[in-house]
Amino acid sequence: MDAIAAFAAALTVTAAGAAVVHYAVRAGASAVREQIAPDTEEWKRSHNRRRDTFAEFAAPAEQIGHILETWPALSPLARQPQRKAAYGHLKTLERRQGLILLEGGPDVRAAAQQLLDECTRLVRRLDPYAPPGPIDATPRGLAMPFLRACREYLEAESERHFGLQVRRRLTALR
Repeated sequence: MDAIAAFAAALTVTAAGAAVVHYAVRAGASAVREQIAPDTEEWKRSHNRRRDTFAEFAAPAEQIGHILETWPALSPLARQPQRKAAYGHLKTLERRQGLILLEGGPDVRAAAQQLLDECTRLVRRLDPYAPPGPIDATPRGLAMPFLRACREYLEAESERHFGLQVRRRLTALR
C-alpha cells in the first residue's frame, strides 16, 4: 500500500469514527436531556394540586373571619348557630392541615400553623351572651399571611422549574 492510499484509509477510518462518536454523544445527550427535563404536564398537575390545596385550606379561615365580622351585630339567639358553624370551620381547618404538611414548604407549614392557632384563639373567644360590640380587632384578611407564603412558595417552585424566565415575566406583570 502506498502512502496516499494509507493516508486515505486512515482519514476514512478517522472520519467514520468521528461520525460514530458524534452520533453516540448526541444520542446520549438527548437521552440525558429527556431524563433531566421535567415532565411539564406532570409538573403542572402537581402545581395546580398544591394551589388548590392551599386555597381549600384558607377557605374555612375566611369563613371564620366572616362570622367574626358579623358577630357583634347578631342577637344572642342568632349567635348560637354561628358559633357552631365557626367550630365546624375550625375542625375543617384542622383536618386540612395534614395536606398542607405534605404539599407545602417550611414557610407555608409555619404560616398554616399560625393561621390555625389564630383561628382557634378567635373561635374559642366567641361568647354568645357577650354584649354587642367588637370582640377583637376586625379580622379582615385573616388568611392573608398564609396565602402570601403560599404565593411565594409557588413562585419559587415555578422559578426552579422554568428558570429565570418566570421571575422576569412576573416582575413585568406587576
